[in-house]
Amino acid sequence: MKEYEEVLRKRIYLKRLPNEIDQIINQSIDPIQLLLSNPVLDKDRRASLASSCSKTLIQYKFDLLCLNLDIIDNIRRGHEQVLVDLKEKLLQSCNKLLIQAIEKRQEAMRKRQETYLKHKLNTFFDEAPTAVSNE
Repeated sequence: MKEYEEVLRKRIYLKRLPNEIDQIINQSIDPIQLLLSNPVLDKDRRASLASSCSKTLIQYKFDLLCLNLDIIDNIRRGHEQVLVDLKEKLLQSCNKLLIQAIEKRQEAMRKRQETYLKHKLNTFFDEAPTAVSNE
């Protein structure tokens, strides 16, 4: 979850959407594009409406990503609470040597994940296919 959360944060910061989300949302405005192509609209009004549509669409995409990020953050906090509860049960039922071994393993796993995440965030956007917002 932390990895996905950090990738989303970086995508939002860089304004680079996942390709599949971008395509799905862009398809949803096909009917609007059809209406905008109506010859009855004068050129200036069409440009104004197209600009408004584009701005609204871009804002929607990033609002959706922010909502996704908020949900992930809440899920992560829920997992952290479950971990705290399990740790309390563990402290009551195990001896100190076993608890120390578990804590050492947990710390090693955490460091490994942090190293992996740093590497992924530094290289992910060099290799990942993305859609860039039109601003």
